[in-house]
Amino acid sequence: MWCGVLVIGAALCGTGCAPSAEAQQELGIQQQNAAGDFCGGFAGTPCSEGYACIDNPSDSCDPDQGGADCAGTCQRETPAACTGQEPGLKYVSRDPAQCALIRYTCKEGYVPFSNECGCGCQKQPPACDYNDPNRDYISRDPDACAAITFICEGNTQGFFDQCGCGCEVIP
Repeated sequence: MWCGVLVIGAALCGTGCAPSAEAQQELGIQQQNAAGDFCGGFAGTPCSEGYACIDNPSDSCDPDQGGADCAGTCQRETPAACTGQEPGLKYVSRDPAQCALIRYTCKEGYVPFSNECGCGCQKQPPACDYNDPNRDYISRDPDACAAITFICEGNTQGFFDQCGCGCEVIP
């Protein structure tokens, strides 16, 4: 009898001390956004918005030394400093509120841009031919390409450009 009461009492105490489902969900959201969370790896686990996946220096996997599928930790991204001297950008205004009111055109070869630093013109990105039969794209994101390691086989070689990265047939 005492054993049964003790088990029931322990079970009730365990549930009485646990957070409610709503609190667990709220806690899960907070944990999801916490710095230091796992990211990357074989599954390519992404970070929450506002966080970037940074290689974990405490493990033996180093993507700069050819390590593939390295795990990382989520770190809060630091917003870019608005200097007005960002490469490739020619500002018309550095006031985002004023940008909504300004009408401007860009010269040939340039396209409009607007960001948290202001608005203006930037060089038009080159047209990318993702259907080129001589190229096999691993990624179409040049920033992601900087973190990807891949091997091209056969009569192909790696390429990295403003359109992405992958393997192309050697001419």
